Amino acid sequence: MTLDSMTASKKYAKAMFEVLSGTNELETGYADLLELRKVFAANPRLIDILDDIRVSDQDKQSLLAPITENASDFIKNFLKVVADYRRFPQILEIIDQFQRVYEADKKIVRAEVISATELDNDQRDRLAKAFEKRVGAAKVIFDTKVDASLIGGVVIKSADMTIDGSVQTRINKVKELLLN
Repeated sequence: MTLDSMTASKKYAKAMFEVLSGTNELETGYADLLELRKVFAANPRLIDILDDIRVSDQDKQSLLAPITENASDFIKNFLKVVADYRRFPQILEIIDQFQRVYEADKKIVRAEVISATELDNDQRDRLAKAFEKRVGAAKVIFDTKVDASLIGGVVIKSADMTIDGSVQTRINKVKELLLN
């Protein structure tokens, strides 16, 4: 991903956000884009074919027909703009950028939680509530991973912050103190 395509992706995302906000279709547009993302993420070859200048416009329309036949006008227009400006190689990045703009507007924070053992729903919910307060988020979405080398406790990493409450880190700090 070049810097130029990243900048273009951000511009498309912001423009789409403004259009959907202006027409009060933000929630449905967001849901539609997430569904569209699933289609293209599951079929990366489709992106290559839609970007291939050797493939006729008619063939490209046929490939898109199952996607567009029940799609909203917003999605149809989005796909037309992506095709017209040959942005299919960036379609996933455009949708990802849109998701970032949407989540920032809604004060949704994504974070990775690494724990020594699997967290149950109650633990995950309590941790999410505490982290929401800490970062001032309306909602936190956790991606959880298990790493037994932590021994105990959790590590939470978001874009802006890392909270390391693992036993392994505490042990390392004690070792450091003892060695100095």
